[in-house]
Amino acid sequence: MSRCLLRLTATATVLLTLPGTAEAQCAMCRQALSSPEAAALVAALRQGIALLILAPALAFGTVAFFAVHGQRRVAEDDDLGANGAE
Repeated sequence: MSRCLLRLTATATVLLTLPGTAEAQCAMCRQALSSPEAAALVAALRQGIALLILAPALAFGTVAFFAVHGQRRVAEDDDLGANGAE
């Protein structure tokens, strides 16, 4: 299972970090991104999108890490307690 999770994480990381072109979805966005001042706007949009993706992902990853780590610690303590009682 850990290999599957590792592959999934690696794939998601690669897909999220690959540069790609994004086309505007609405007429106002398309017009704003095609203006001469668009370079600064595009950079700001990319940073905003990255922040909106990374912040919840990091928060979830942190909580998941500590949850799994806590579960393993409890399981190890149970195993040690069961082995010591025999």
